[in-house]
Amino acid sequence: MQTKNINKRSVIKEYPKAGVIYVMEEAAKKGFAYGHPEWSNLGQGMPNVNKISGSLERINQIQIDNFDHGYAPVAGMNKLRIQVADLYNQLFRKNSKSQYSNENVCIAGGGRLVLSRIFASLNKRVRIAYFLPDYASYEGILSIFDNTTPIAIKLSAKEGFKINLEKFQKFIQKNSIEALLLSNPTNPTGNLLKEEELKTFINICRDNHVLVILDEFYFNYIYSVKNKIVSAAEFINNVNSDQILLISGISKGWRYPGWRIAWVLGPKKIIESISSVGSFLDGGANHPLQKAVCDIVNINNFRQESIAIQQDFKLKRDYMIKRLTKMGIIVNGEVEGAFYIWADLSKLPKSINQGMDFFKRGLDYQVISVPGIFFDLNPYKKRKKQLFTKNIRFSFASEMVDIIKGLNAYEKMINDFR
Repeated sequence: MQTKNINKRSVIKEYPKAGVIYVMEEAAKKGFAYGHPEWSNLGQGMPNVNKISGSLERINQIQIDNFDHGYAPVAGMNKLRIQVADLYNQLFRKNSKSQYSNENVCIAGGGRLVLSRIFASLNKRVRIAYFLPDYASYEGILSIFDNTTPIAIKLSAKEGFKINLEKFQKFIQKNSIEALLLSNPTNPTGNLLKEEELKTFINICRDNHVLVILDEFYFNYIYSVKNKIVSAAEFINNVNSDQILLISGISKGWRYPGWRIAWVLGPKKIIESISSVGSFLDGGANHPLQKAVCDIVNINNFRQESIAIQQDFKLKRDYMIKRLTKMGIIVNGEVEGAFYIWADLSKLPKSINQGMDFFKRGLDYQVISVPGIFFDLNPYKKRKKQLFTKNIRFSFASEMVDIIKGLNAYEKMINDFR
């Protein structure tokens, strides 16, 4: 019996690769491998994980008891939740009657999983705003979870891609925004809402009943004020009524990205929902690593690591800005935080003044960066026009020797095309 060929709709969605994954795969095709002596990775999204001057000693082994082989609580080890709450209280809420407790903290296996839990907890058709440009992985989160209506707030190059608070307030009122997703300091621009700006921002969101999902992974990578750490936790009136969710973890603050341990702080009721979602979404974070994190998450360790980070990374930032400017690359923004430089290539020769062309040509010189188009968040690809085609993101997260090598390679490339 002959059967008919029936074209069936695929039951699997197709998703494009995240920008950094695409970049690294393309580099690998040209011979890149981590630790390769002839390559420089200026596209790197993780900090240098080696010991730096003044930093804590690096953890190279952990103690595992037999009980640690079992599951941890889905909301995270209670000891770690208490320590995270205490850290934020000591850093930002010493003079506040409202204090974080373990019930205000949920632990999960990395920042993107924290975001996944949060988004899975949202009601349907939530009108959520996000900024352009911002962290590339937000696009996937906004697309995969179809319980939201994403609405973009495009930042202006003329204003250095900084958030204009007056325009922001008008925008959320005009568009009936219910939730907001952003990073501070920002990836990729390095811009920072600080002190009075951040206080005003939080007040605007509170007054307009906006749920704030605030990615603070880089909150101790601050260069504008010595030994400064910035968090919205300082400006929250009541930890159980202000709808502010603060996300961070040890991948940036303690420079252990591979451990995949992150947290979110917020009102008890919201944290309870986020924790419950984890019971069927992921089952909880790695038990032995949570236990090891308990040994390093305290205020003294955090301050020591933060001072070391700021001293080391500020030197690299200043060096990179100076070199890029000399090459004719325009640095956008003030780069007050994080470890990225958001640059404009429009003054370079035509053959390399587009972000994707610059990146691909750079591979021939054994150096990596990330094209700006990957930070053009466009959920569901509804908008046809692509933004940031002439932008590029450079990272100064690796060691200085690698940064010098990479910038030398780009300088040679630019001179070759002039």
